[in-house]
Amino acid sequence: MQGMIISNPKLEFLRPVLERWFTCIDRFNAVRGDGESPYWFDERANLSLLSAAAWMAEMVTLQHTPTPKQVEEGDRSGRADLLLANAQQRAYLQASQRWPRLNALNLSQALLDITAAAKPIAYSNELKLGCLFVAPHKPQQSATPEELQDLIDDLQKQHCCAVAWYFPYAYRKLRNEAGHYHPGVAVLLKEART
Repeated sequence: MQGMIISNPKLEFLRPVLERWFTCIDRFNAVRGDGESPYWFDERANLSLLSAAAWMAEMVTLQHTPTPKQVEEGDRSGRADLLLANAQQRAYLQASQRWPRLNALNLSQALLDITAAAKPIAYSNELKLGCLFVAPHKPQQSATPEELQDLIDDLQKQHCCAVAWYFPYAYRKLRNEAGHYHPGVAVLLKEART
């Protein structure tokens, strides 16, 4: 199960990146084997996959890129987690990750928090995005197709500008050392308006 919805036209230029993101996850598993998946780790691991996908889509990226940061006292130096750019457009991302239970996403506050963290990066006329990676888990047993469909339905109801998800059949039965099954990953992007 994979898909994406981009509801904000400003983010449409990221469609090729999100399409190739699925490929990057598969490529990681093809090289490393099916004993682990990159989305189990943290937002840095997932940002590296997103960055690789951008390069595959003929874009450029820079992780931990310097930016002016707007604060009440004026501008100061700051950093964005990732810059994504092509010749015409660019976006600065601030990222975080959550590992919620499969049937209890509760992502609203996490999405608000990461979007708030993205507000001061770069100038007000720049496209700034909160980027939330979600690697849901289910303790002790793998997810059923019905549970995954419910999860995708929940992801589509989140108030964000774009969402992409990837729950590959081959990885649904993978579990970590703690016995948690992580059937896939989603990324939610929300514009941070100042």
